Amino acid sequence: MEKIDPQSDHLALEKYQPGAQVNYKGKLYAIQLRTTLASGEAALVLQSDSEQFVVGAGQFLAAVAA
Repeated sequence: MEKIDPQSDHLALEKYQPGAQVNYKGKLYAIQLRTTLASGEAALVLQSDSEQFVVGAGQFLAAVAA
């Protein structure tokens, strides 16, 4: 398991502010909140009309860049 660098994770998410719309894995979501997971990894709370979930920074950034 790789070591998480919380500072760089939060910096990488700086341009994704609450209220913004993002295309994550081919679906449109609104960013509700930026937070930190228990592991220390930065995360976002994403919400669509039918679901709401938390996604870690690494997973989110990989999916948005793809």
